[in-house]
Amino acid sequence: MTTHPAATHLIRIATLWPHLDDALDQPRAAWYGVGLQAHLAQLDRADAEEAAALRALERDPQQIGETPAPLSLRVLDTARLVETTLLHLADTLAPQITRAAISHAPADWEARGWAPADRAHRDAAADREQADPRRWRYVGLRTAEYAAEWLHARVIGEDGPFRPLTAAQLHCVEQVAAGCADRIAAVLDLTVREETAARPCPDCAGRLVVTTGAGRAPAARCEGCARGWTLPEPIAA
Repeated sequence: MTTHPAATHLIRIATLWPHLDDALDQPRAAWYGVGLQAHLAQLDRADAEEAAALRALERDPQQIGETPAPLSLRVLDTARLVETTLLHLADTLAPQITRAAISHAPADWEARGWAPADRAHRDAAADREQADPRRWRYVGLRTAEYAAEWLHARVIGEDGPFRPLTAAQLHCVEQVAAGCADRIAAVLDLTVREETAARPCPDCAGRLVVTTGAGRAPAARCEGCARGWTLPEPIAA
C-alpha cells in the first residue's frame, strides 16, 4: 500500500520536532559563509586579516546594520510558526469531517414514553461519544506533535467519528505539512544548499559554488578549474 505524501510529511514533522528542543540548547556552528571565506582567505594573509575583522564586527552587538539572528531565536520562531500552523489546520479541518455526537435524552423523555433505563442508556452513550479521545479538542492538549499525530490519523483513515478526507482536504494537508517539514529541516540545517561564494576562485577567478547543510562540512568548488575546498576538521583540545 502506497503511503500518501501528506502522511510522510506529518511523520517527518513528528520525528524532527524533538530536535528543535535540542537545538535551542546548542551553540550555533560556524556560519558556513564566514567559515569558508576564512578558510579560503588563508591563501594570503591580507584576506585572512580582513575576514577576521569582519567576523569581529559581526559578533559586535553595537554594530550598526543587520546581523544574522541567533540560532536559538530562529529555532524558536520556526517552532512557534509550525505549531500555530498545524493547530490552525486541525481547528479548521475538524468541524468539516467530525460527525456530531448524539445528544442526551430529551427533556420530555417521560412524555415520549421512555423508561428511566432508556434515558440512562441514551445519556451514557452521548457521554461516551462526546468524550471520545479521538475527537479534536480546541482546549487542553494543543501541541505541534499532537496536531501532527491527529492529522496523520485522519490522512491514513484511522477509525473514529470522522468522515473520510476529500481530495481537496488531503491536498491541503499535504501542502501545509510539506511546508512545515521543510521549515524544520531548514532551521536544523538538514537541507543541502548550493550558493555562489562572495569571492572568486583564487586560481582562475571562476565562480565558486558553496555546498552546505545535511550535516556535511561546508565545501566549495570552482566551476572553471574544478578545484575544491572543504573546511578542515576541528582539532580536539
